[in-house]
Amino acid sequence: MKTRVAIIIIVVAVAAVAFVIVRFPGPKPPAPPPSFPPSPKADVGAATPVEAVVLYVEALYRKDYEAAYEGLSSASQRAHPYEQFLERAETGQATNFDLAAAEAGEEVGGRVTVTVPLVEDPAEAGFTTMREGGKWKVVFIGGEPWFPYAEEQSGRLHSTGEI
Repeated sequence: MKTRVAIIIIVVAVAAVAFVIVRFPGPKPPAPPPSFPPSPKADVGAATPVEAVVLYVEALYRKDYEAAYEGLSSASQRAHPYEQFLERAETGQATNFDLAAAEAGEEVGGRVTVTVPLVEDPAEAGFTTMREGGKWKVVFIGGEPWFPYAEEQSGRLHSTGEI
């Protein structure tokens, strides 16, 4: 009789535990991230000269040098192969720009110079931009990735053979 009572108690206990487990299964494991097919490379570029400069500088700040490089004009990419650009960007001194105060000048010959003031400094940088394939890109021929020479300066230096 004691054995029968013990078996009934065990069966009831197992049933109660099973009921609790089924009714309250506990926390679910996190769902795996959705897998999407690789997307083709986005058309990198900007709708305005100011946007081109802001996207370029923000990519440098994030150390997303590939995105910054993609924001350069094709002539700039020919002048600076990616490996060279990467080395110069990594070793260059980050400049603290006030991107919210960036202003575009007049378009001259398909080029627009965007002036960007430095934070806590009266100086400003002049980024030359150009339209390429319907998007605005940054021109970086002379200077450093963080502080490219404005095209006027770049042209003068180039004509004297200093680049």
